[in-house]
Amino acid sequence: MIKLITSIIVYIVLIVLQFVMPKYVPMNLWLFYPNFILIFIVYTALNKGAMRGQLTGFFYGLTWDILAADIFGMRALSFTVAGYLAGIFNKKLDKSQPITQIIVTAVGLIVTQIVIDFIYIVMPLSDTAHYISGFELSYLALLNILINLILAPVVFKIFSLVEKF
Repeated sequence: MIKLITSIIVYIVLIVLQFVMPKYVPMNLWLFYPNFILIFIVYTALNKGAMRGQLTGFFYGLTWDILAADIFGMRALSFTVAGYLAGIFNKKLDKSQPITQIIVTAVGLIVTQIVIDFIYIVMPLSDTAHYISGFELSYLALLNILINLILAPVVFKIFSLVEKF
């Protein structure tokens, strides 16, 4: 019962951090807002395996798709793929090492960005057609990835402390 309550609290906190907090961050910083949900998906996949990683990715991606005005299913697909790929490394890497956390988070972020770029190429929206010109990581995407990678070990530590409850 405590695990269920903790999971619900983590879910609510992540949704608030991802969707409510950017509304209160100045617009020039909002472009580089960390992707706490993806970091949590990578954390879960590294610690629980590929199946749990993909289920977590799908669930949080579906929530993101419901709350965002974007192509429906885009985040569910990209987070599911990222959760699966991160979960593959569950038993192969030492997940307590910050460098492992950073590298696997980088793989998740890059895969997510590539899947989203591919979906925008296949199904462009009128307001994003000028933004996506192919499979390239723009400097904004690279800065966003860098911020996520810097925060990944800190967020991993927080999640490991929360998981002990």
